[in-house]
Amino acid sequence: MIRSRRIILLLILVGASLLWAMVLPRPRILFAQEAPRIPFGLNRVPAYHNASDYRTAKELGLNFIHEITQWIEPKEGQYIWRQSVGENKFLAQLMELKQQGYKVSITFTNVHMDQKHLPAYLKGKRFNDPYFLERWEEYLEAFLPRYGNYIDFLNIGNEVNNYFGKHYNEWKDYVEFFKRGSEVIRRLKPQINVGIVLVEERREHFWKAVEPYCDHLAITYYTPCSMFGKSPTAEALDKKSSKYFARLLDEAIRIAGKKKLLITEIGCATHPALDSSPELQAQFIEALFQWLPGKEGRILGISWLAAIDWPYEGTKKALKGYLDPALLENEPFMRFLTSLGLRYQNGTKKPGYHAFKQEIARYRQDGPDKRGAADQKDKQSSCSGKPDAALASLWRIKPYLPLGLPSQDVLDWAKEQEKFG
Repeated sequence: MIRSRRIILLLILVGASLLWAMVLPRPRILFAQEAPRIPFGLNRVPAYHNASDYRTAKELGLNFIHEITQWIEPKEGQYIWRQSVGENKFLAQLMELKQQGYKVSITFTNVHMDQKHLPAYLKGKRFNDPYFLERWEEYLEAFLPRYGNYIDFLNIGNEVNNYFGKHYNEWKDYVEFFKRGSEVIRRLKPQINVGIVLVEERREHFWKAVEPYCDHLAITYYTPCSMFGKSPTAEALDKKSSKYFARLLDEAIRIAGKKKLLITEIGCATHPALDSSPELQAQFIEALFQWLPGKEGRILGISWLAAIDWPYEGTKKALKGYLDPALLENEPFMRFLTSLGLRYQNGTKKPGYHAFKQEIARYRQDGPDKRGAADQKDKQSSCSGKPDAALASLWRIKPYLPLGLPSQDVLDWAKEQEKFG
């Protein structure tokens, strides 16, 4: 009798468990193909308290931002943020973006493309000079407590193989400089991923030297165009071409090895003189998003450059001192720099803007496929409704204002830095 009661009780408990399981919602199993989606950004959008930018960010579903800064120290211990008056808008923006769930990437540009920008009182010293390393460490010890809690990825150097390819005798010294910076970051803010930004040329060679001190490899990628020779943008979409974009990005993933990839800049110029077009930009964006599924475990984030075409003459002035003067006088190169936006200079959206919006939504499965269904009115809208929309984009140009500086005109800031060499 006792045994029978136990069996009946067990059956009741099993039945109750089954009923309970039917009532409660089942936990969602995250399969490999459902890994968290790669965060996307659009060159410095949104700017702090810029209503138009926030509308754009919301419309496109942005959740990643990439900024650049510089070790600026006019005199020993004289840090630029201590000279600022009023609200530190950049710090406030970082705090706000992190509250909204953004991933934040920052790149130090003391080696930036083919140029070197060092504090004036340290010029002439080698990267591995003991005093140089001491000052670098002390700078980071002041910088990281201020900004580190709001940074996910910190890159030491931007496209540095451009510079060290020409000044290879400085490379070993820089590796020591990089190692010291990585050690300080990991000691003070171990949650930050440390990386370096490398372009395609000899990327693997330079990466091997710094890989032990990195958490990720950062790269920039731009589709080909007829800038310094015949190289139509269509080659980036040709699977048989050596310039096929997917082949080059897959190669970057291979080079990164066990480390992940961060794409701090990716873009496609649209000027017809470069054998490109707005339509090709849109096609590239569509192809890029088609390539992404399955890469979630390898790519940390992607930032498109740029939001809007930069003004031609304003860009030349803003980049003076940051690029080789011959490049700034090269019209095809300037056409490249000033036609990378998803909008024209007057704010009108290019086909690429609509492709970006549609593809990011499809990638995140936010809604049904709306390819080609963009509203005609939306196509003609501008970012601000003002004729000087492109002038407002000057602050987005590559030599961005360093962290901590108050809001001011880019050109005025550049002139001020000339005092410090």
